[in-house]
Amino acid sequence: MIWGGVEIIRAGAASLEILEMLHAACFAAGWDALTMAKMLAMPGATGTLAILSAQTGQDPTPAGFLLGREAGGEAEIISTGVLPALRGRGIGGALVSEFTARMQSRGAQAVFLEVAVNNDAALSLYKRLGFTPVGLRKAYYEPPRDDPAATATDALVMRCNI
Repeated sequence: MIWGGVEIIRAGAASLEILEMLHAACFAAGWDALTMAKMLAMPGATGTLAILSAQTGQDPTPAGFLLGREAGGEAEIISTGVLPALRGRGIGGALVSEFTARMQSRGAQAVFLEVAVNNDAALSLYKRLGFTPVGLRKAYYEPPRDDPAATATDALVMRCNI
């Protein structure tokens, strides 16, 4: 499906290595393929990939991902990211919008997520997409292992009614 000029496809067992690569490129503490497999095996879990493809005249290139789940009329974005070199092109918005629309079609009435309080780009995106703060998780994100002076980062819990 083309969403916002990006091809959004379902991610499953055949996509674990791509998901691992994307997650590692987007986050200091990337998840491995086994972690991704366990996440996707949870009831209501879903994964999607954003692919830059024929529209750009290039070979299909994984650009971003979203992992989420739905249960009891609510949905949660567990992790989402776009390759750093491709940020600012609407790929993250396409992933979140496609997920939100799909969850709404399944009967979800709200989508939740957590985002680091210092991730200004993501906060701006989520606010533009209708997410509002509803809580704070203190010291939610562990500091990078390679930086002994770093401290844990708080996460803002956000909700979007759909």
